[in-house]
Amino acid sequence: MKKFPFFAPFIVVLLILPYLSCKSAPPAGASAPKAETPPAAGRASPALLGELSAAKARADEARKKAADFNSSEYFPSEWDDAEAQYARASQAPNTEAGARDGIAAYNAAADAYDAVFKLAIPLYAQAREDEIVALRDNLIAAGWRDAFPESLTSADQVALAALAQYEDGDYYAAKDTADQALMMYQTLTNAYNAFLARNEIKERDFVSYDPENFERAEEILDDAMDDYDAENYASAYENSKEALNRYNLVLSAGWAAHAERYAAQAAAARQAALDVKADIAVRDIFSEAESIYKTAVSAFDAKQYGDAAKQFYASEGIFVTATSSTLEKRGIAAQTIEEANKKIEESDETARLAELILEGGAE
Repeated sequence: MKKFPFFAPFIVVLLILPYLSCKSAPPAGASAPKAETPPAAGRASPALLGELSAAKARADEARKKAADFNSSEYFPSEWDDAEAQYARASQAPNTEAGARDGIAAYNAAADAYDAVFKLAIPLYAQAREDEIVALRDNLIAAGWRDAFPESLTSADQVALAALAQYEDGDYYAAKDTADQALMMYQTLTNAYNAFLARNEIKERDFVSYDPENFERAEEILDDAMDDYDAENYASAYENSKEALNRYNLVLSAGWAAHAERYAAQAAAARQAALDVKADIAVRDIFSEAESIYKTAVSAFDAKQYGDAAKQFYASEGIFVTATSSTLEKRGIAAQTIEEANKKIEESDETARLAELILEGGAE
């Protein structure tokens, strides 16, 4: 070693170089670690994008709530302003400035949706209350409370629960409860109308025109009332609606048959009036009958058989009146002519006798 002092440092470097190379080189088959790529200049940071997402979520929630309570119907211009803010936010570019602008726009949209919701909620509640009260008042006026007090009381209790929830500010719960109350009153209204249709079918002996639908309606109406008592209100509503529809089909079939018969009778009466020239002799009476007859024809063509039958029946009676009035006028006229002829004949006889007398005197 003493002979090579100058080369000593180089020997040390040569000895440790392989060791340093092993420490820095990646293992065989492994990729070198990637360096983190800094965000492009002007791009929004993850934190800012998170704020943007939160602002959008808030706006979405406010927008849904406002829409669920019909805000766009009650205040369309305010709703459109909120929608414009929302659209502006959704178009913000993916830059730091764009994200900040989007956050501000989403928050402004949320505030706008909240504002229009607050304006709309009293109107929405009032509209629903008006629907419920109208149905309830009609049922009471028809005597439903006297006949079925328990069914109406159960609906009243649900309606009062909805009112309490609304007053507590629990608007979604109030909405759902009010919907249920409305469905209950609608079910009772359908049932009441079904009973009316059923009674008319019985009174007019219309069952024979569609017995299958009548029997099925009887069964479904019973099911509807059973469902209502069991608090299966959705099923009760659907069954009450179907029962009413089936009873109406029976009524329609019965009235269609009656309308056809009355139409034939009215047409015959009309022709009889025309045959005696009633349209000329008693123009006002005939015109009234003709107007009703045309209304009946239009109703029949529109398949409004009940109205058509009643109008045909009414027009028939007036056509008959027109005919009899015309004949009566002709009878009076004939009598007048006969009396005039008698007077002429009497005048002729008097003149002849006078002529004979004069002739006799001359002799």
